[in-house]
Amino acid sequence: MGLFDPAWDLARPAAWFATGLLAPEIWQRFLGAYTTADGGAVASDGDPWPQLDVPARALTVQTAALALAKSAEAGRQPDEVERAVLDACTRIGTL
Repeated sequence: MGLFDPAWDLARPAAWFATGLLAPEIWQRFLGAYTTADGGAVASDGDPWPQLDVPARALTVQTAALALAKSAEAGRQPDEVERAVLDACTRIGTL
C-alpha cells in the first residue's frame, strides 16, 4: 500500500464507513483482514479511530468537494451517495 503514514491506506474505506456508505459488517471484515495481515495503520486490538480519524475526515471533505463540483457541473442536485458524503461533512463540522 502506501509509503508514508499507513493510516492513509485505510482512510477511504474508513470514511465510507463513517458516512454510512460501507456497512458495519463489511468494515469490520475489511479491518479484521487488514490487521490480521499486519497492515500497520492500526493495532490489531482496540479502537482504530485515534489513527484513522484525521485521514478519514480529510478524505470525506475531499470527496464531498468533488461530489459537489461534479453535480454542479452536470447541472443537477447531488445524488444519494454524494448527499451522504455532504451530510457527513456537516456532521464533521459540528464535532
